[in-house]
Amino acid sequence: MNFTHLTDELSKYQDKRIVFVGLGNELRADDGAGLILVERLQSKKEFKNSHFILAGRNPENHLQEIISYNPQIVIFVDAADWNGNAGDIKIFSDEEVSQAGFSTHTFSIKMIKDFLLNHQKMDFMFIGIQPLTTNFSEGLSPQVKTKLDEFFDD
Repeated sequence: MNFTHLTDELSKYQDKRIVFVGLGNELRADDGAGLILVERLQSKKEFKNSHFILAGRNPENHLQEIISYNPQIVIFVDAADWNGNAGDIKIFSDEEVSQAGFSTHTFSIKMIKDFLLNHQKMDFMFIGIQPLTTNFSEGLSPQVKTKLDEFFDD
């Protein structure tokens, strides 16, 4: 997956009704990859009117903010371990996201999705980035950093 693929996937939505939610912990190496990807997306002209939330480890603290944007789609971006190659970036199906242990965090994306859908109709996308390590360390591993750079180069 690359930036062009993402923009194609989101072309049917009004950019002002797209909400990106970056998840992760920048003090746990590649666990911060979701936050970094969302920060980089924020600078792209294709999404200049979209909304960006750097939720970190606590997306549940941003639910009302998400609802206030009246989104057509909410895109969660997080490190996710699916035994892929370090730095691989992938869009996941609802079924894959619902699997226990999918995210590197303790909160349930499915629970958050269900909460939001109880308030209004919207679509969801989950973008996962395969971490090499989530040990305590600042900064991304070279492999994940390279793959994030390639995401925008293609």
